[in-house]
Amino acid sequence: MRPAGVAYDSAGNLFVADSARNQVFEISIGGAITVVAGNGTQGFAGDGGPASAAELNSPSSVAVAADGTVYIADSDNQRIRAVKAGSITTFAGNGVRGYSGDGGAATSASLNQPAAIALDSTGALLVCDQGNERVRRINAGQITTIAGNGTQGFAGDGGVATSAELNEPSGIAASPDGRIFFADTANERIRVVSAAGVISTYAGTGVVGTSGDGGPAITAQFSRPTGVALDTANNLFIADENNHRLRRIAPGGTITTVAGGGLQGLAPDGSIALNSPQNLPTGAAVSNFGWPVIADAANHTVQIVFTDGKLYSPGALNGRATALTQETPDAVYGTAEAVITAAGSPGSPQGLVEVLDGATPIATASLVQGTATVALPTLGAGSHNLKAVYAGDGLHRSTTSTSSIVISPASVTATPAAVTASFGAPLPALTGSLSGVLPQDQSNVSAAFTATTSSRPTVGTYPITATLTGAASANYTLSLAANSGKLTIVPAATTVNFAPPSTAYASLPLQLNVQVASTTSGMPTGTVQFLDGSNVVATAPLINGSASAVELNPATGNHALSVAYSGDADFHASTSANVIEAVNALPDFTIGVTGNTQQTAIAGSSANFTLSVASQGTPFTGAVTFSASGLPAGATVSFSPPAVVPGASKAPVTMTVLAPATTAHSANAQPELAFAAAVAICLLGLRRRRTLPRLLVLFVACALFGVTGCGARTAPESVLPVTNYAITVHATGTNLAGNIVTHTVGVTLAVE
Repeated sequence: MRPAGVAYDSAGNLFVADSARNQVFEISIGGAITVVAGNGTQGFAGDGGPASAAELNSPSSVAVAADGTVYIADSDNQRIRAVKAGSITTFAGNGVRGYSGDGGAATSASLNQPAAIALDSTGALLVCDQGNERVRRINAGQITTIAGNGTQGFAGDGGVATSAELNEPSGIAASPDGRIFFADTANERIRVVSAAGVISTYAGTGVVGTSGDGGPAITAQFSRPTGVALDTANNLFIADENNHRLRRIAPGGTITTVAGGGLQGLAPDGSIALNSPQNLPTGAAVSNFGWPVIADAANHTVQIVFTDGKLYSPGALNGRATALTQETPDAVYGTAEAVITAAGSPGSPQGLVEVLDGATPIATASLVQGTATVALPTLGAGSHNLKAVYAGDGLHRSTTSTSSIVISPASVTATPAAVTASFGAPLPALTGSLSGVLPQDQSNVSAAFTATTSSRPTVGTYPITATLTGAASANYTLSLAANSGKLTIVPAATTVNFAPPSTAYASLPLQLNVQVASTTSGMPTGTVQFLDGSNVVATAPLINGSASAVELNPATGNHALSVAYSGDADFHASTSANVIEAVNALPDFTIGVTGNTQQTAIAGSSANFTLSVASQGTPFTGAVTFSASGLPAGATVSFSPPAVVPGASKAPVTMTVLAPATTAHSANAQPELAFAAAVAICLLGLRRRRTLPRLLVLFVACALFGVTGCGARTAPESVLPVTNYAITVHATGTNLAGNIVTHTVGVTLAVE
C-alpha cells in the first residue's frame, strides 16, 4: 500500500487512494476493508462496468460526495473517474496530457497530472491540475479554471486568482464560506482563493524550513506541503511532506504541529504523535470525530491522531477488539432503556450504537465516554430479545451484544364525559378524555366510550365504559377515573294537542278530544285532566296517545278549556294552551208576519197572509211546520210551503185561509135570525103531515121571512156586517236537544 490520498464520507468510512496498488479502498467505520475501484492492474480500462474490475493508473486523491459518489484522481490516466452504485465512468479528462476544454464539457478537457481533488459546499469538484499549474472546477459537467494562469512560478497575490502563477498545486480543500485552500507545493506555501476570486498566501514564506510553530502561519516555513484538509471548526491540516509532519493552522492563523517530530521513520501504534517519526506524509483528512488522519505514503500506513495524543492505525488494520455490554432491566411501556457500554483500546470508543428488536431497528444513540443510555419508548408490551450493535468509529471495530427484556403495559385513565339525553331521542355520541398516553402514541391510541343499554333506554342512569383502540393500544391497561361521567336518560318532553269542537251549544254535551305526543319518540301513557277554567270536568286515560271526554251541559258563554297531562316514568307532564271555546245558546227560530197582519175576505173566498220564519241566534236547522187556530167555523187553512228550515236566512211562508160561504151574524142582525127561524119552522112542518092549510101557512111565513133573509142584496141598505176573527199561527220545530219548540204569531181575518 502507498496511501497517496485519504477522505471520509458522511458516514465516517475512510477511503484511501493507493497509488502503488492502483486501487481505491474503503475502510469502514466498523473495521471492514473493501475494494471500491481498481483490479490492481496499472492502466486504463473498465468504464461503464464494475469499478472493482477497472484499471487505474497511480490514483493520487479521492473525494466522496453526499450522494455516495466516489471521485478518483486517476493521475497518470489524466482523468477524474467516478464510481456510483459500483459502476465506474470518466467524469473529467479525455486521457490526453495537456491543457484544454475550459468552458466546455469536462470529459472533453485535457488534464495534466491531476494530483488532488475535493468537493466544495455546492457539490462542485475542485481539481489541482498539477502539471498545468492550475486549479480547476467542474460543475454540472462543465470545467473552468479558478486559479493559475498556467505559468510555473509565484506571482499574483492580491489579484485575480486566474492571473496568478502556481508551482505544483498538490492538495486542496474548500470551506463552507466559499474559500478554497490549496497547497502550492513547490512555492512552499498554502494559498487561498476567496469567494470573490482573489488569491493570497494563507501560510508559508516560500522558504524551505520547519520554523513557525506557535506563531502566525504566514511566517512559517514548509518543505513541500502536499495534502490539506479542513475540519468542521475550520482548522486547516497540512501534510508537510519533507518535514515529516502533520501541521495545523487554527482559524485565527496560528500554526502548530499535530504529529511528527521531524524524524523520518515508522511510528508504531501508541506512539506519541508529536514525537513520532513520519516518512513523507502526502495526504490528510479529518474523521467525523475530529481525529486527524495522516496518509504516510513511504511508510505505507494510515494513522489516526487520537484524542489521547497518540497515533493508531484504523480498526481494520489492527487486531484490537471492542467489547460491548448492555443492561436492559424489565420496565413499564414507555420507560424502557438500555445502558450500553463499549470498551476497547485505545481510550473510550466513540460513535453510534443501535438497538434492534429482533431484526427491527428501534433506537440509536451516541456513545459518550464509551457509554450510551438508549431510551426505548416504542418497545411494546411483552418479552423481547434485544440486540445492540456498535457501528465502530474507524479506530474501534464494530461489535454486537444481546439481552432480553419484559415490558409491562403502561396505565392510562379514561374519563367519560357526562351525557344527558331525553327518553326516545337518538343517543348522543359518547366522548371523554384519555390521559397517560405517551406522545409517540397520540395518533395510535384512543378510547371508545360505550354505555350498556338497549337501543331505547328507559329513564335512569347508566355507567359509561371505555375500551382502547388503535395500533398501540396493546401497550396500555385502561382504568376509569373515579369521577367518570354517566349517561342519564331523563323523561322526554311532551306536547298536548287539544282542539275542541268548532261549535258548541248550551245544554248539549261538549265532546273533548286530545292527543299527547312525545317530542322524541315513543308513546306517552298515563292520564289527562280536562279543565274548564280551574274546574276539572273529566279525567281520562291515554290510549295510544289519545283520550276523550264529555263536558255535560255547558253554560252559554266563553269557556277557557285546557288539558293537563300527568306524565309517566318516561315522559314529562305537560299542559295545553288555553283554548277559548264559545258555547252558544241552542238554535231557535222566530215567526213573524210580513206585510199586513189583517186581511178581509168575502164569505166563500180566501185571504193570504205572508209569514217569515227566521233563525234566532245560530242557524236553526230543524224543519218548522205550521198550524192555525181561531179560524171561522167552516174555514180551512193551508201553508205554502208546508214546512221550512230557516238555516242562515229567513224563510217566507204563505198562509191561505178560505172563508166559509155563509156566515151567522151577531144579535144586531135580526133579519137573519128571523130568516133562520122561518127556515126551521118550514123544515119542521115538512116532517109532519103536509095538509094544505098547513102548507099555505108555511109558505106565507117563508115568503114573509124570505123577503128579508134569503133574498139577494140589491140595495146598500142590504150589506151584511163584517166579522173579525183573531187567528193564531203556530210554528213548531224540534231543536238540537230533541225538544219540541213552538212559536206563534197572530193575524186578524175580517169576513164579510
